[in-house]
Amino acid sequence: MNKITLLIALLVFSNTFGQVQKKFFVDDVKSIEYVTVNFCVNDEAKISEVTIVQDKTTYENEYNIEQLRQYLLGVQYYPDSKLRNNCYDSTFEFINSTYEKKSLNEDECNACEKFKTGIYKYKNILYQDTKIKRKRKVQREIFKEGKQIYYIKWISDCHYVLTYKRMTEPRLKYLIGKEIDVEIIDVLDDGSYVYKSKANFEEKTDFGIIKKIK
Repeated sequence: MNKITLLIALLVFSNTFGQVQKKFFVDDVKSIEYVTVNFCVNDEAKISEVTIVQDKTTYENEYNIEQLRQYLLGVQYYPDSKLRNNCYDSTFEFINSTYEKKSLNEDECNACEKFKTGIYKYKNILYQDTKIKRKRKVQREIFKEGKQIYYIKWISDCHYVLTYKRMTEPRLKYLIGKEIDVEIIDVLDDGSYVYKSKANFEEKTDFGIIKKIK
């Protein structure tokens, strides 16, 4: 059975009240691909419509995309959910299954020294307009709504910690001083790197790709 098919088959039993899985480890992508959907929640707090947003979708396996769509159509939120009677966009990640436990060996890690400075961009379709400017001790992320500034501490050439220093969005001020632990787990042929990160203020682990452009 295809890995995502098995995952969704298991998740069908846990999707009541909106426990929606956002990441899937699969065997048919080289790194990370994305599926963005627009979903509508009816008056009964159930997802009633799911439409694929093609210009924000990079994953190409139509069978698995349909599996995801059918999975979402089974999601039931709490009866008093504020999501009722509205539609929303949501993006799902399809991640190379080897990345779940992957890490770099010593030689591969040493080769990541080049990522300590420079200008970068995310390959995540949600953050395509974000520019990253990295010096050895400070990282700035600049986007349309403002910017975020982090202290960056390198534990090794492939492991660093970002500490929130300053941001322009008032609603995020509570993050100042909090940390994100980041590990580089793969370097791709185009010079970009795959990272795995975990913040000290939430449970989930994130994966993404950052490309050096200068």
